[in-house]
Amino acid sequence: MAAIQVFQQAGFAVQVHVVAAMVAVGLIPFVLWRQQRDRRHKILGYVWVSAMAITALSSFGISNFGWIGPFSPLHGLAVFTLWTLVTTVRAAIRRDIVSHRAGLRSLATFGLGIPMVLNFLPGRSFSRAFFAQAPLVGLATAAIVVGAVLLWRWSLQRAQEGRLA
Repeated sequence: MAAIQVFQQAGFAVQVHVVAAMVAVGLIPFVLWRQQRDRRHKILGYVWVSAMAITALSSFGISNFGWIGPFSPLHGLAVFTLWTLVTTVRAAIRRDIVSHRAGLRSLATFGLGIPMVLNFLPGRSFSRAFFAQAPLVGLATAAIVVGAVLLWRWSLQRAQEGRLA
């Protein structure tokens, strides 16, 4: 079954969730990795935070496998995402840019990265939509992408520590 068919057959909450997550992922280079912090950063930042909030909130309408009633550990991640959004936006308002940057970069890496890998587990809708014939290829691809981002972030952090020493 083609990816678009899986998407069309999904429930409304899943469709909203996917679109919001795709917007958030697509904005990462323009908001979180961009060096210049100007008006464009601020506007796109509002859109990114909104997309992340919609992604987290729409997850509560998705309950394919519940561990505690209709909720799974991914719903805990949604609560953590919402909390992080609030605290990091407040940090920006207080002009605590170090906390703002660190919190949102971690949220982008872990709040989007971990669920992306989990969504490509064999048997999940994303895995069936994109890698129906070879589900482990999807899982490996997602894990490699997240691993590369983690390695990149680690190397940036090491470089920055070297400059401060």
